[in-house]
Amino acid sequence: MNLAFILQEVNDSGPIYRETLMERFPVEPFNTLSNLIFLAVIIYFFVKVWKSAKHHYLIKFILPIFFIGYIGGTIYHATRSAEIWLLMDWVPVVILCVVCAFYFTFKATRRWPARLVLLAAIVALNILPRWISFPVGYRNSIGYIGSALAILLPIVIYAYRTHWHRARLLGYAFLSFFVAVSFRTLDKKFDIEFLWMGTHWLWHLLGGIAVFWTMLYIYEDIEHEQELEK
Repeated sequence: MNLAFILQEVNDSGPIYRETLMERFPVEPFNTLSNLIFLAVIIYFFVKVWKSAKHHYLIKFILPIFFIGYIGGTIYHATRSAEIWLLMDWVPVVILCVVCAFYFTFKATRRWPARLVLLAAIVALNILPRWISFPVGYRNSIGYIGSALAILLPIVIYAYRTHWHRARLLGYAFLSFFVAVSFRTLDKKFDIEFLWMGTHWLWHLLGGIAVFWTMLYIYEDIEHEQELEK
């Protein structure tokens, strides 16, 4: 890693990734192009919801916020030109995590004391990792893990109450996310010859797969639930 790479400056508070090079466009080619997986997920579920006769209000609410995150993340990695793109990259993710966590909290239990305990845990898992002083190279990844656990906790309780129907989708999502966050953390920490561009783009790719499985679980659960109500 040469001195010019280390000393280069970006126009936001985000990290310098292994492939970051401010003298070209896109500044981070692999990180930029790998964001397309999120667009693919958005289009896939837009079409599924549009074709479905069921009421998918949650997914309809999620998709526009998800799209804002896609736009922000793509411009952020392509240009590294302003703090607003970084905010548009990660803030929608946090919003979606909180929305999904609250949604499954209210589905997991009808008892208000239990709901309040779950909601308190969700808020803590989203906020505490960003308040605690972790090493710089791990802080953001730990924050994402906290947000993921905030979703996972009420979903697991709900899956248990519904006799683990479609739980395999949650297993796929968890496995994909675990590998994804590992790649996110490893960027710039090890020199791997065939991954000369770093591993952050694999965080996008596998993170997108994790999102796909999670949204498919939500979609199929709503389809099944409304079918039973007929």
